[in-house]
Amino acid sequence: MSPKSIREMSEREKRAHSLSARMFNAVLLTCMIVGVVAFIIGLGFYSYALSRQLVNKAYGAAHSAVISVEHGADSVGLSGKVMDIYRGLGEEERGRMGTDEYRAFFSGIEDEEDYKTLISILGEFSASSGVFDVYLGMFDRDTGALVYIADPETEPEYVCLPGDWEAVSQKEIERFLGGDGSGMLYDISNTEKYGWMCTAGSPVKDDAGRTIAFVLADVTLGNVLDGAKGFALQFFLAMIVIVALIVWVMSRRIKKKIVSPINSITDACSAYIDDREKGELSRGRFEALNIRTGDEIENLSLVMADMEHSLEGYVKDLTKVTAEKERINTELDLAYKIQTTILPNTFPPFPDRNEFDIFASMDPAKEVGGDFYDFFMIDDDHIGLVMADVSGKGIPAALFMMTSRTMLKDAALSGIGPARILEYVNARLSANNKYNMFVTVWMGILEISTGRLRWADAGHEEPIIFRNGKWSSLRKNSGTALGAFDPELLAASGRPAFTEQVLTMQPGDVILQYTDGVTEAMTAENKQFGTEQLIDTVRSAASTDPAVILPYIRGRIDSFVNGADQFDDITMMALRYNGRWNKRNTDK
Repeated sequence: MSPKSIREMSEREKRAHSLSARMFNAVLLTCMIVGVVAFIIGLGFYSYALSRQLVNKAYGAAHSAVISVEHGADSVGLSGKVMDIYRGLGEEERGRMGTDEYRAFFSGIEDEEDYKTLISILGEFSASSGVFDVYLGMFDRDTGALVYIADPETEPEYVCLPGDWEAVSQKEIERFLGGDGSGMLYDISNTEKYGWMCTAGSPVKDDAGRTIAFVLADVTLGNVLDGAKGFALQFFLAMIVIVALIVWVMSRRIKKKIVSPINSITDACSAYIDDREKGELSRGRFEALNIRTGDEIENLSLVMADMEHSLEGYVKDLTKVTAEKERINTELDLAYKIQTTILPNTFPPFPDRNEFDIFASMDPAKEVGGDFYDFFMIDDDHIGLVMADVSGKGIPAALFMMTSRTMLKDAALSGIGPARILEYVNARLSANNKYNMFVTVWMGILEISTGRLRWADAGHEEPIIFRNGKWSSLRKNSGTALGAFDPELLAASGRPAFTEQVLTMQPGDVILQYTDGVTEAMTAENKQFGTEQLIDTVRSAASTDPAVILPYIRGRIDSFVNGADQFDDITMMALRYNGRWNKRNTDK
């Protein structure tokens, strides 16, 4: 469904689609987009800063604890003992973590004084630093695990005893084990057990400088999310206030500078139209606006004022042109009716004659056309057939067509053959042809009793014949178009201007003649229908009845051009010979 025009809208719809509403929406949308972008950037900076703060907090706790761990107990020995036991276990044994059988491998470590001292030290740092947990552990590359050595956590859900382990990513392992000690060691990961967590660490080294374990501190990033929510709420409230202020200021300015002047011009246009409908002269509607915006809108009002003065003269000229056009259209319509009336258009044309069936059609490209067909009884045993195409289109072609048709029919009724008819008409058309018009003609005379068809051609299209169950083109000896050359010049050439050909039609034979508007029917891409496609079309027809074939061809042409403009007249005529045997004669 096509959208409504503004004149079809209700008042509510007009307000919703008004320029003010669209400007308001545009400003609002722009402010919202800018606000969202600013919000995303601000939230990103805020989250990054808060995350860095928590990372520093975790690393500070781990770095501070490592000094106490190294001096307060034998953390190196204890770590080595736990890791030796862990690395000595098989994969199946490590898979039993959490069971009594697994705990037995590390029995006695929890009773050692060094372990208890480490638990005490780590517990104090965990409580005083405000982090989630501070513990001693070591990463193992071979098994991809973090092995717990000493963890002061007391909550049953999070307790990790010596030798307990959890799988960690290879990235996290390499970040800690591969560190060169020049910066903070930390990793941020999302685990199923702890959620988003930052783990920072400081290495515990032996006398040879080898890393034996890490003091690790965990902080949850839930604080970042909570802080981001608070920031988002504050920013959102501030953005609403700022956007509302900007939209209000911009809307008022746009209404004053753009919408109101345009509405003034619209009202002046409506008043001008009302004046014209009442037949009143211009009242200077646009000059009275006095718009002074200093931009294109002011220029528009000035141009409309100039147009108002100019239109008075144009309206007078248009009135004359309209009256003349209406007169021409009336005459063209009358010419079309006259043209369609003089051509045979009642079918069947000879209801008492069963020896043949004939059908014809003409569709002019303009109001009147230059193509014409004709058929008429010369006597009781002969029918004349004419198909012609006048050069040009419109009224001149229609007048030349009527003259040519009359001459052809008069000559045929005199009893002479097709070639003589064309010679006679050519002489008469050439005698006073100041505008060099011409007409191509196919002229045939069928002897009904025998099926003998005598025909001659004057530069026209090859007819198509149906014979022995097949359609094919009928070869012709083409003459020149009538009116194109003076008869004396044709005689000087030493060859006959027109040649008569003879064809004996058998019962069931069909002859189809047409103008070039059929084969030259063209798509919007300039692809022509063509003779071959015409023959293929008649071959696919369900019947050889002329009254069926011609509409079928026209339908195929219309489908082929697919809505493209018709640039030439489309005229066709078909005759099927039934022979002398027929029901009417048999009854006699």
